[in-house]
Amino acid sequence: NKIKTGIILTIVAFLLTGCSSKYELFQQKAKEEQNKEASVKKDELPVLSKQIEEPVKVVVEYKIAPGDRISVIVFRHPELSTRKLDAFQQDPGILVSPKGTVILPLIGEIKISGLTKYEAADLIRKELSKYLKNPNVYLEILNQRVYVIGEVNKPGPVQFFDDRITLVEAIARAGDLNVYAKRDQIKIIRGDLSNPTIITVDLTNINQLKMASLFLQPNDIVYVPPNKMRKVNVVINEVSPPIRLISEILQPFVQIKFLRQ
Repeated sequence: NKIKTGIILTIVAFLLTGCSSKYELFQQKAKEEQNKEASVKKDELPVLSKQIEEPVKVVVEYKIAPGDRISVIVFRHPELSTRKLDAFQQDPGILVSPKGTVILPLIGEIKISGLTKYEAADLIRKELSKYLKNPNVYLEILNQRVYVIGEVNKPGPVQFFDDRITLVEAIARAGDLNVYAKRDQIKIIRGDLSNPTIITVDLTNINQLKMASLFLQPNDIVYVPPNKMRKVNVVINEVSPPIRLISEILQPFVQIKFLRQ
C-alpha cells in the first residue's frame, strides 16, 4: 500500500511540475515593468506620482484606410447614397479599395484613404458641387471596432459608431470582467503587431483610474490577463483526468488486497 501510494504521489508531482500555464500572455513583460518600477529612486517618487495624477487626454482622429467600409448619404439625393434615410435596413456601405479609393455615382473613383471621415465628406461634397447645388454629405465608417480578449464574459470584437470609445465602455460591452480577471495589469495593444505599443492600465489604483477613460483607437486590442486563481484551476483541470485514470487502474488491486485481508 505504501509503495503504491508513493508511486501515485510521484506521478502527481511530475504532472504538477510539467503543467504549463496557458494563460500567461505578456506575463514576462509585466514582471519587467514591475522590476523597473521597483528600481525608481526615492527622490523621483513625488514626480512620478504627480505624473500619474494628471488625467490622460487623448484626441483620436481616425484616418480612413484600405479595407474600411464607409456609408455615404447625400441628403435629398437617395440615388447617390448607399442607403435611403427612411429605410430601416442595414447599410452595407462601400468598401475602400487597396488603392484607398471608392467609386461613387457622378464622381467616379475618388481617393479618401488617409482622411478623417469629416475630411472625406468635405471632399465628396466639393466634387458633387460640380453637378449639384449645395449638396449636403454625411459619411460614416461602418467597421470601427476594438477587440477585447482574455478574462471578460463576452470576448470578441466590440463595434462602435461614435468617434471614440473608452476602455471602460469597451470592457462593459464585452460583458464586464469575470472573477478571474487581473484588474491591475490590463493591456492595450496598439499599432503594428510585429512591433506594438503596449499600455498597461491598473483599474485598482485610484490614481490610474483616470486612465480608465483612455480613448481607444479602432483595431486596438484590450487584453485582460488571468489572476492566480485561473492558473490554479487550469492546473487542477489538467491534473484531474490522469489522477482519475490512475485511481481507476489501481482500484481493483486495492479491493482485492482489502478482501484478502
